[in-house]
Amino acid sequence: MRGQAAVEYLLVFSTVLGLFATVTLFQMLTPATNASDDTTYMSQARSAVDAIGDAINTVYSNGPGAVRSVSFPMNVSWSLYLDNADNAVWVSVGTSSGTENMGENLRCDMDNYHSLIEMSSGLYTVVAMWSDNASVHENLYKSSSDNKKIYVYIVPQGR
Repeated sequence: MRGQAAVEYLLVFSTVLGLFATVTLFQMLTPATNASDDTTYMSQARSAVDAIGDAINTVYSNGPGAVRSVSFPMNVSWSLYLDNADNAVWVSVGTSSGTENMGENLRCDMDNYHSLIEMSSGLYTVVAMWSDNASVHENLYKSSSDNKKIYVYIVPQGR
């Protein structure tokens, strides 16, 4: 009779311990997965803003007629901003703790504030160009969503 009570006690105890371990393990893995995803998104945002900023600065340095293309992947929806107040380019991505922004300063002065908001994930190509065409104004333009190309037209302030 005592052996049966001990076995029943061990069975109940091991069941409770197993449930506790399962819940604890799930609670430990979920934040780790979110942190890993957030790190990936922030790394991609940093890479994208560096590439876009470098392309714009290179086109500005090379002068009229210059063109530069860069490609980068984004695994999450994102937004792109050209900020004339700070003369900077910004990439904004959503993370588990909210929206995070990455910025890069630009050498050229922007006349206006431009944005492309809530673009889907995928492989993007940004084409930065300095147009000699006087009718082309500084702009940020996204072509059809199929090819995921973004055009940045550089028209330095005062031109």
